[in-house]
Amino acid sequence: MVKQMSIEISPLTGILGARADGVTLSSSMDPDLVAAVRLALVENEVLVIPGQDLSPAEQAGFSHLLGAYSPVPFVQPVPEHQEVIKVVKEASEPDAFNFGGVWHSDFSFLEAPPAFTVLHALDVPSVGGDTVWSSMTAAHDALPDDVRDALDDVVAVHTASASYSPAQQELHAGLSGMNIRTSESAHETRRHPLLVTHPESGKRSLFFNGTYVRGLHGKGIGDGTESGGREERRLLRWLHDFTTHVRFTFRHRWSNGDVVLWDNRTTQHVALNDYGGLRRELNRTTVAGSAPVA
Repeated sequence: MVKQMSIEISPLTGILGARADGVTLSSSMDPDLVAAVRLALVENEVLVIPGQDLSPAEQAGFSHLLGAYSPVPFVQPVPEHQEVIKVVKEASEPDAFNFGGVWHSDFSFLEAPPAFTVLHALDVPSVGGDTVWSSMTAAHDALPDDVRDALDDVVAVHTASASYSPAQQELHAGLSGMNIRTSESAHETRRHPLLVTHPESGKRSLFFNGTYVRGLHGKGIGDGTESGGREERRLLRWLHDFTTHVRFTFRHRWSNGDVVLWDNRTTQHVALNDYGGLRRELNRTTVAGSAPVA
């Protein structure tokens, strides 16, 4: 256990994830306390802060202390605050698609994907609805040397087509409490390095997730299109299976009042859909990042 000012930081696994006690989040936190939270977040990749009570405006105000607002494509915000989206699935929607229910890193298809996400639990099931994160830093470090060398110059092609193209509108329509507007713009592509360097920690990691990375470009691999060859498809499948292996993961069971922050630059995550007939509601804000750098 490491004490930082009034904060107690307790690791939750040997790979990633920590709990911060002695913290009350607000938009007027002491700058040294904000710096301690940020340091713990970057070092542990996921930070759980229990027992918080934040309005949408208060949550957005706290997020601003970590950085500028990162616009959210396709998902409409709550009416009372344009920087907050509500992640909600009603008890009457047991068969609806679970928002965030596939392995992904938030909006990695943007030119500058979000640095951090802040998720505040308002009404969560007593059981089910956990979120699982996987450390792309740990996955990178576990790569065999020859595989890491082969991937060093590979570019990943990110697109929102599998999630937010018009063909997916019916899928999202099952969530009555969320307004998700698909668009042809989801077919646009963005290229990011597969192996990146974290702008704050300097650590190397994979910048990959199987939902938004739909192609790879590199010598002997493929041309970066979704209709790439067998070697490209094989490597995409292998990367997904490797990076989401249980040895790299942390699973959080939510309680009302939990605020969980994570670093999108070094993690991917999935929200589990195992709470049919129960209600789950959280508020989410995102903090702007920069373009990934090899």
